[in-house]
Amino acid sequence: MTAPTTLLHLLLLAASSQSTYDAEIAAAVLDVARIHYVPPALVKAIIRCESDFDPRALSKAGAIGLMQVMTFNARRVGIAPEELWAPSKNILAGVRLIAVLLKHYDGDLISVLVAYNARPRRVSAPIPRNGETPRYVAAVLKYYQTYLGTPSSSGEVQP
Repeated sequence: MTAPTTLLHLLLLAASSQSTYDAEIAAAVLDVARIHYVPPALVKAIIRCESDFDPRALSKAGAIGLMQVMTFNARRVGIAPEELWAPSKNILAGVRLIAVLLKHYDGDLISVLVAYNARPRRVSAPIPRNGETPRYVAAVLKYYQTYLGTPSSSGEVQP
């Protein structure tokens, strides 16, 4: 996205009475998702489940920011751990991870979400029954549908 286009997005979002963070988050999601071909609706769904759009979120395990990126994962995708507090860098790190997982799992969104939330697994392996991961996957899929604006009665995710 070009600088004027990004500025236009920020101005439009700010005019709609969103906070500065909201505008920055929205612009970053659009920028990064276009580069890495990760649907913005999926990015927003993950952010909603991971941090509820709180850029200062910090988990007990040490995951940081909007997309709750661990410092060791940030390094793997070329982001310095101290940069994870910046919403745009956090989103970049999270989307880079999601893009790698989408490629690794050949677009299997369930496997991608399980790997992002818990740990990588074999393709088509069952979802861990630890309680948190199945709830996480279901919640991300629900919000993904919401942000897509295309609820599905069959439960299928429409890309």
